[in-house]
Amino acid sequence: MGNADNPFAALLADSKANINKELIEDIFLFTLRPQTRERSKERALLCLADVIVNDSSPETGMGEELLSHAVFERIMLGNTREYLIPGLNEEDAIQTDTIVYLHRAYIACEEFKQQRSNLAADCDAIRTLIITNVSTCMRQPDLFPGRTVCEQWRDIINISEEYCTRETMDFLVECIAKIYIDEETLEALGALKANFYPLLGKVQTEISQANLVTLKKKIFWLLNFFVKEKRTPQMGEILIDFTTPNPNANGAAYMDTLIGQLFSISILPKNQNGPYEFFGDFTLDSRHTDPALWECMANHQNSLFMLIKQLLMQDANNKQKMLEWFAKCLHANVSRGHLWNNLNTGLDNLLKQNASDAFVIGLTSVLLRLCTPLCEPVLKVLLVDPTYCGVIEDERQKKSVSMLKAYEETCLLPVEENEKRLTADKFNFVTELFFLTHKAYELSYKASIERFIQMTRELHNMQSAYQDVINTDPNNDFAKNLLRMLKEQMQPYLCLCNCLMEPENDTAILKFFEASAIWLTEISLISAENYAGCVNRSDFAPHTRNNFELPEEIEFTPRTLCSVPESIIDNIVTYLNFSRHFPSGQYIQMYPSSHEAFFKMIILFMGSSKLVKNPHLRAKLAEALEFFLPKRATGAPFQTHIFDSHPERLKVIPSLLNVFVSIEMTGQSVQFEQKFKYRRPMYAIMEFLWTKEEYVQCFRNLAVEAESNMEAIEPPIFLRFINLLINDAIFLLDESLENLQQIRQLQEAQANGEWDNLTESERQQHHSNLHQLGNYARFDNILGRDTINLLKLLTTEIKSIFCHKSMVDRITSMLNYFLLNLVGPQKEKFKVKDKKEFEFDPANTVLEICHIYINLSSSDSFCLAVSQDGRSYSSQLFSYTENILIRIGGGQLIGEMAEFAGKVQKMENQYKQEQECLAEAPEEYLDPIMSTVMTDPVILPSSKVTVDRSTIARHLLSDQTDPFNRAPLTMDKVIPNETLKNEIQTWLAEKRAACSNENLIKS
Repeated sequence: MGNADNPFAALLADSKANINKELIEDIFLFTLRPQTRERSKERALLCLADVIVNDSSPETGMGEELLSHAVFERIMLGNTREYLIPGLNEEDAIQTDTIVYLHRAYIACEEFKQQRSNLAADCDAIRTLIITNVSTCMRQPDLFPGRTVCEQWRDIINISEEYCTRETMDFLVECIAKIYIDEETLEALGALKANFYPLLGKVQTEISQANLVTLKKKIFWLLNFFVKEKRTPQMGEILIDFTTPNPNANGAAYMDTLIGQLFSISILPKNQNGPYEFFGDFTLDSRHTDPALWECMANHQNSLFMLIKQLLMQDANNKQKMLEWFAKCLHANVSRGHLWNNLNTGLDNLLKQNASDAFVIGLTSVLLRLCTPLCEPVLKVLLVDPTYCGVIEDERQKKSVSMLKAYEETCLLPVEENEKRLTADKFNFVTELFFLTHKAYELSYKASIERFIQMTRELHNMQSAYQDVINTDPNNDFAKNLLRMLKEQMQPYLCLCNCLMEPENDTAILKFFEASAIWLTEISLISAENYAGCVNRSDFAPHTRNNFELPEEIEFTPRTLCSVPESIIDNIVTYLNFSRHFPSGQYIQMYPSSHEAFFKMIILFMGSSKLVKNPHLRAKLAEALEFFLPKRATGAPFQTHIFDSHPERLKVIPSLLNVFVSIEMTGQSVQFEQKFKYRRPMYAIMEFLWTKEEYVQCFRNLAVEAESNMEAIEPPIFLRFINLLINDAIFLLDESLENLQQIRQLQEAQANGEWDNLTESERQQHHSNLHQLGNYARFDNILGRDTINLLKLLTTEIKSIFCHKSMVDRITSMLNYFLLNLVGPQKEKFKVKDKKEFEFDPANTVLEICHIYINLSSSDSFCLAVSQDGRSYSSQLFSYTENILIRIGGGQLIGEMAEFAGKVQKMENQYKQEQECLAEAPEEYLDPIMSTVMTDPVILPSSKVTVDRSTIARHLLSDQTDPFNRAPLTMDKVIPNETLKNEIQTWLAEKRAACSNENLIKS
């Protein structure tokens, strides 16, 4: 073929300079010399003397124009073996894959250039010629023989793993640069995509067919060629574009991309519903964790992290594209955040629309590793701007906010009317990464933990049923079916459990949340002066760690908290609560350095509605505090010194009491069941702290302060606390007794055969009712027991406030009522089968109540109030109690209770005498609520009703409204009725004097 017939003549160089022929032969493995000679000890060559006319002397060099023509003719050959001069490495000489052939020539050229510096100019000319031809081949691949371009590049990349990695990267860089010189930018990128998309498609297919064990390492080596070289950001862009679904794609579509398939490689199945590949041979006695799988998962996710990290570092365009990929992916899967809380008929549809647990956990693991610089010791988290989620949609791109709908996040504080949230002018990469990672955790680990907890409950119920069956008849079909179902459900349970507990991810989560806790504390304790400086420069990141002490009261609230999502605290709480169930000595417990950051953050936010408006979230923080308690049920207890050594430790008591009260107060109330679930861990924490004298003293101090401010505008926190504690005890124990009575009735009906005449559906309904009542009774008994125990502890050291006139009637009526039901004639109504099943321990409750009586027995007002409880008290109450104490082993209390009973009887007699004197009191002297003579009458401002001060004070502890018209009311608004008070005092004095004279005459 002559130049006139060559469609690529324009590519041929015009230079007449000669290039060393031996160099050409060694690099391109062809010769134009017509002579034949023995080459058995030399490399193989193609003799192209008959293909290309060479007018120059065989012994002189070859001009660039002739060489260009010769190289073009060589790469167009399809039948290369016909021209072979045998020798070493014949496969290289006869290679028909154009790019593979030119890649080998490029490597050889680079080697010769390093070895023979006198030929450097010739090598440069040859290299330019090679790159020109590769560019042509990649832009018009159909003109050239051999395999597809993508197959050739795959071979080149795989070969480069063993040698010449640097040269191969240079080869790729120069090829891409040449394509961009020869074509416009868009056309050049299109040409590259046409070549590499098929390669990426085959890689994706291979990944989709592999699992955690079978995935080949060469996959990452190949993909790294797209991202490792900063000189070729176009390759990274190709990878991102290939793995990006259409703009309206749902969450599952991201899972079906190349990177999505890599994220989905896990211990869990790629698809939410399976198939499960691990723990299939599980037995009830087998180990529940597999460190080998953990190692595989960690290695895979580390490789994936390095791939994404290099992609982010390639250039600014690729970094932004990857951040947008993460943001759009998370937005498309946002319904996962509600998935496991809404197990309804739409579940299957949600599963199809959302990515799997495996995918989102894999994605989160990469983001967590990217967040390593944010954590200790570097703490770049201090560069995170808290106003990120305050940016509205119209300003999102201008301010570099990738996260979609961030403006709609529920934040720690609400935005006030007509308030515009403050935002920074622009947000850095660290800020983007921080908020994206928290969102990813919310949609992955948090949602999966909720599902794990649900699975744990279901398995526990199934295991209990299985044990019940095999204890009676282990060989029946029902037992076998239960065992089969148990094993079937254990496989997905163990896969999820092992995925959530993988140690390397757990460490990354811990460190990230430690950094988050530090950041939350720093941004919340900023001074008004420093905050003003932030506003002036539109930069709200802390920048430095100040380690502020926690204030007694929050005096300044930064409005930046209006842009901080609640989910950040919720994520930390979820993690701590989940970690609490790990075996002692594992995972988070190995890193006690983080405890101080978590502890400080919890105390700060738990007790302050100025920083966290949502009472549910503050109650969850109290639950998280339980993490630091010693574990009693797992062998050697986990030892934490946080309650002994943390400088802010004593603030935990007022903070706890504050959140205990706030979940009940007007405007912040929560449902009864939820309220008691929140308070359960608070009881456990306070019980533990009561073992330490400095915390007991803290309780004492709060009690003294409360007694000094009983009629303050805002009732003291300790007064409100014990009032609610009594409310809880009354509600829980009353509900428990009612449920137990119904359980007994159902059990008796079943035992008497009354169920035998019912239809199958009616029997099932009765079984369901019995099971539901049992759950209610168990819940009430556990919490009621904890509440009574806490009251017992408090009354051992704190007495006078319980005997105050605004409290004493409530606590005595409660104690009398429950004691009467547990020891009196009606106690048989609550006698149920298997009391342990319902956590019903009446003997212990009786002992606890007796201890409270004895703790407060030194108070005359308490003893009098016991005797004046008309509903439950009688002179026989403590006789019943003595009989029961003998039976339950409470003999050591009998003497003290007898002494207390005697004192109560004496106070009752004295009071009767006095009441006889005060009989026929004028109606206007009587409290309209309690029907007792008022001693300190006050007028309620809105209803104008007169009540006794102690009565309205007690009412306002739970409900700050006028009881007669529901108008808002506080103690400072009541109006003393001095005139009526003087009348009553005069009347009482006259009555008592008259009674005294009568008694003298009788005596």
